[in-house]
Amino acid sequence: MEAVLKAEGIAKSYEGRRVLSDINVTLGKGETVCLLGVSGIGKTTLFNILSGLEAPDSGRVLLGGEDVTGKSGLVGYMQQSDLLLPYRTIAENAALPLILRGEKKRDAVKKASAMLADFGLEGCEKLYPAQLSGGMRQRAALLRSCLFSSTALLMDEPFSALDAITRAGMQKWFKRVAREQGLSVFLITHDINEALLLSDRIYILAGSPGKIICELPNSLPEGENPELTREFLESKIKITELVAGGGQQPNGKD
Repeated sequence: MEAVLKAEGIAKSYEGRRVLSDINVTLGKGETVCLLGVSGIGKTTLFNILSGLEAPDSGRVLLGGEDVTGKSGLVGYMQQSDLLLPYRTIAENAALPLILRGEKKRDAVKKASAMLADFGLEGCEKLYPAQLSGGMRQRAALLRSCLFSSTALLMDEPFSALDAITRAGMQKWFKRVAREQGLSVFLITHDINEALLLSDRIYILAGSPGKIICELPNSLPEGENPELTREFLESKIKITELVAGGGQQPNGKD
């Protein structure tokens, strides 16, 4: 599979304390990959490096085969909060990446509005964030992130602030949209169920400093409720044991 985003030999320390050590991960085209680990293990630190917001102490980040280590603004990054601007409409919020790239506001908003239906936001173009539910705001944030970069998208626990029922619906919706849009997504979670439901592959980050201790393929049977299958339960038990045995110590930024 063609590699869209790759990290090679990434290491990072803060105030003399090693947070990440020899991290090697790959995101393939059209693939959803989960980075799974307990809170504080260094997941967000790694994503900050992948997005160029931070530079590693050693190692490099490749985007489409090009070294982009420490260069921001090239990879879409959707964080836990939707970060929508309250004084802009949903269409204007979604269009921000296009405007920042120099497109005229009218053209950018028109282009973003044309995509709202694909993200379940038809008829919302003139509404403001405060008028939408949490799930709808996250859909708008995802659209904005996709318009920021169509190559690779980082998502840092984007559904963690939603209630359980809304979150389950968003997970099913996201999986369908990611497939339809051909998205290449690297997703952070500490929820094993979410990792199994959404991903094609799972990286487990554990230890002190944080290392990739395992890479697992994920091929659960298709169906309405895969979490009720024997395969799901067996995979969850295996991952739980791997995470519990990783010897992790909370020493990262997340």
